[in-house]
Amino acid sequence: MAADEIQGMQTMQADADIVLNTAADPTQAAAWLPHPLRAYDCVLNAESHTVTWRENGEVRGLLTASPRGAGTSAVELVTRQNVADVNSLHTALSALETAVAEKLTAG
Repeated sequence: MAADEIQGMQTMQADADIVLNTAADPTQAAAWLPHPLRAYDCVLNAESHTVTWRENGEVRGLLTASPRGAGTSAVELVTRQNVADVNSLHTALSALETAVAEKLTAG
């Protein structure tokens, strides 16, 4: 991790694919994604279990959802200090967990 990177981590009660699809869904961004990241291009890579937000090819944010079995995922959100602070990352992950839960109950 670079010196100016910050990260937040959280376990979620959902499969990694559901977490990733919710995170990459542009209709869900306002519900959870830190505002500065919303301006960047979002790229979902299901094979590597990641979502990245890029500006001119440079990664500004990275979310990884790692399967942990029994329908749970370890979720990590990494960005730079000039994009968000640690508290906003934890708030974002909690809001993403809520969005994922809503998607699960709706589906």
